[in-house]
Amino acid sequence: MTSSKNHTISKIAAKAIVRVTVILIALPIILYFTRPEAMASQVSFPNPWSIVAPVLLLMSFLALLIVVLRNKYSKMEYNWLLILSGIFVCLYLFLFYTRVLQILQ
Repeated sequence: MTSSKNHTISKIAAKAIVRVTVILIALPIILYFTRPEAMASQVSFPNPWSIVAPVLLLMSFLALLIVVLRNKYSKMEYNWLLILSGIFVCLYLFLFYTRVLQILQ
């Protein structure tokens, strides 16, 4: 049984987005071990939605990741949903890290 070209693209893109997201999540851990004094400063969140929205975004990404990994990237629809969710998580993390690094410097 051959898979369609679109299915192959979705598998490759989903695997790439998962890797990029894991790298972006690992960056603060690397920063913590290289510059612990920078991580000791506090970053405040004045609005409760500034905590709730990213947590919901990360939870939806993790839920999609579990579903996709359980099916071993075989369902194309879930792959594309994971890609879309991963792009939003990557964008959020990138914007959050640039804002925090501006505060820390």
